[in-house]
Amino acid sequence: MTDFRSTTAVSQPDLGSTSADVALQSTPVGKGFKSSIPRERRFNVADLFKFSRGRGDLLFSALFLAAALFVALSFFGESGWADRDLPQRRLGKMLKQPWVGPVIAVMILLPAALGNFALSLRRARLDRRKHRPNKTRYEVVQWLRAVEFVAYFIVYTRSIELIGYLFATIIFAVLMVFRLGYRSWRWLGITIAVSFVSVLFFRTMLQIKTPVNIWLYNQLPDGLERFMKVYF
Repeated sequence: MTDFRSTTAVSQPDLGSTSADVALQSTPVGKGFKSSIPRERRFNVADLFKFSRGRGDLLFSALFLAAALFVALSFFGESGWADRDLPQRRLGKMLKQPWVGPVIAVMILLPAALGNFALSLRRARLDRRKHRPNKTRYEVVQWLRAVEFVAYFIVYTRSIELIGYLFATIIFAVLMVFRLGYRSWRWLGITIAVSFVSVLFFRTMLQIKTPVNIWLYNQLPDGLERFMKVYF
């Protein structure tokens, strides 16, 4: 009797996983983030520590030198030098005299101002010799723009005597954020919250000294008035 069974060897596939030998690779579908800001306008942390003399540096150096000379010339009449007591046996007592601080300041300020003016003058002469465009007016205008924020801070400090540290800080912070262009309700809420936390930390917890005779607080009932003056 004939055996019809096949003698052909059927190879069985290897069902073992080969994933251990193949590294998992990510195949991102979308493109990576790409900034649309030009390279020359991008913020670089290294630029914070980079020093370069601009076109208006000579004018600023001259003003700085004039201020240093004024401090040096008024030193002998305003620093207590006439009442100095030099023959002190203890160095600590001599260092506590009122003229010591101004002496150190003048010794540092005047040479620094002279050196800075000399370097600025040399740079200005080099620019003139190479016929570089003069942008002093532009530089001065940029400096004067900072006066706006100085005025804001002066108004803020003076308003504390009228409406108190809490309300003055919140109003000032909101106006500054609005001035810088962050005018959504989200930024308004963040500003108020951060301002309130700052007041709690500096005034309520650390008890930083602020004006006590506040016009707005004086209009409140006695108990609330004392509470606001002590903590806010």
